[in-house]
Amino acid sequence: MNAIILAGGKSSRFGSNKALYKINQKPMLVNIVEKLSPIFKRIYIIGNQKDKYEEIRGTVYLKDKIPDKGPLGGLYTGLSVSDSRYNYLQACDMPFVSEEFLRYMKGHIISNKNYEAFIPEKNGYLEPFVGIYDKSIRTKIYNLITENHLNFDFLFDEIKIKKVKEKEIENIADTDRIFFNINKKEDLKKYDSFKAK
Repeated sequence: MNAIILAGGKSSRFGSNKALYKINQKPMLVNIVEKLSPIFKRIYIIGNQKDKYEEIRGTVYLKDKIPDKGPLGGLYTGLSVSDSRYNYLQACDMPFVSEEFLRYMKGHIISNKNYEAFIPEKNGYLEPFVGIYDKSIRTKIYNLITENHLNFDFLFDEIKIKKVKEKEIENIADTDRIFFNINKKEDLKKYDSFKAK
């Protein structure tokens, strides 16, 4: 299985490129890559800073096939290139990667191969940026993009999803941590409080 990291956002609320913001003396993106590397065969970074991203060791840099289509466009790019049927999607601003959670998610596929995506839930909402997607849905994503239906809810209406319940995940990982994302500089304080746990 391969991993796709979305690193193409404008980071307007953060004020600078979140993916390259240093936490633990390393860019956030590098920290995530290091955590994913032992678990996935290949890691694709979808972004718009080739000079910064393509030099990250152990990754393949990809520019969006269809520019300015947000995270859904990034997923489409990754699935179009990946040589794996199933692909894990990770946002670059979600710094707490849990190996136990990822291995648990991968385990769902073995007995549920009739699903097109495996998406965890938190507080009743689906968490698309820590989900697993079947490469076969890329045509459906392309059709949504051409219609400018860029919200993941449109995709979830089109594909067969295995929802991974929060209560299941809580047995192996802290869902507040693994689903936490950094949108603004103020969120760094919350990151520090999580890190201290």
